[in-house]
Amino acid sequence: MLHRSQTSSIVAAHGLLRAWPKEALCAEVLEQLEIPVFLFGCGPERTGLIYANRAFERWAGCAGVALAGTDWQALCCIAPEDAGLAHLQSCVRNGRGGQAVVRAQLSGRTARWAQVQLSPLPAADGSLRFIGQLRDVTAEARERAQLRRQALYDGLTGLPNRRLLQIRLQQAIERARTQCLPFALVFLDLDRFKAVNDTLGHEAADQLLRRIAERLRHGTRAEDTVARLYGDEFALLLTPLPDEPSAERISARVAAWLNQPFHINGMRLTVSCSVGVALYPDGTDGRHLLGSADRDMYRHKQIHHRRMAGEPA
Repeated sequence: MLHRSQTSSIVAAHGLLRAWPKEALCAEVLEQLEIPVFLFGCGPERTGLIYANRAFERWAGCAGVALAGTDWQALCCIAPEDAGLAHLQSCVRNGRGGQAVVRAQLSGRTARWAQVQLSPLPAADGSLRFIGQLRDVTAEARERAQLRRQALYDGLTGLPNRRLLQIRLQQAIERARTQCLPFALVFLDLDRFKAVNDTLGHEAADQLLRRIAERLRHGTRAEDTVARLYGDEFALLLTPLPDEPSAERISARVAAWLNQPFHINGMRLTVSCSVGVALYPDGTDGRHLLGSADRDMYRHKQIHHRRMAGEPA
């Protein structure tokens, strides 16, 4: 049970709150919140800021009162082409609430990610206003991006892995079907890489794989995909491809690049590779195309081994 003096204090406080104008009380509560909150009105041409609490001013790095009437999305520092912003603008146009995660480029600071929630708030005069809330989700967005990168990229070389290659293969197949854009898949297998690993150790072998990845990246076009499948196997997705012979030319050029010496830990290493090529539609999906390129690579490897052994190809 509360002490009589405590009860008297609570009653006095309630009386003070009842006497305080509702608008002033709401404003005082909003000013104490750590969550950025803002209010804007909907006009025929713009959505101007009416109010912003101190947490929002800290977020935007400006004074809301001084910028009254400014477009709210500009104050949130959201890029105009952001997909999340497009969704929120659609909600405002249709007079309904909604939320989206947007990328904000705050002045003088690194990009941040925020979850923005908008709720309609009709005014007494019949006009429509919206109250908005911001929640910084930068840490969560970066964690999701890191997990996505780990799932789709090779940890050693930074190249797309087999999973991402399969995704881009399927995209290339769809483009080839709808836009008649031919493409090729090149399969690369390093020769005698195991000997490098066994004689020089894992660290030198890893350095060699990273240098090979750099050489493949720099030697292909920006629109091509260079992937590490696993171990000493790589793949190149060449799209679009001007003509069929260009795939063979590119494959020969890649093999020539890799034949150039590598300098690892003061040692001069020379590697070679076996190359296989599959041209769409040599297979209806990514798995079949990879299989076709792999079989072509194995055929070339067998021919090379027979030549090295002095046997007829």
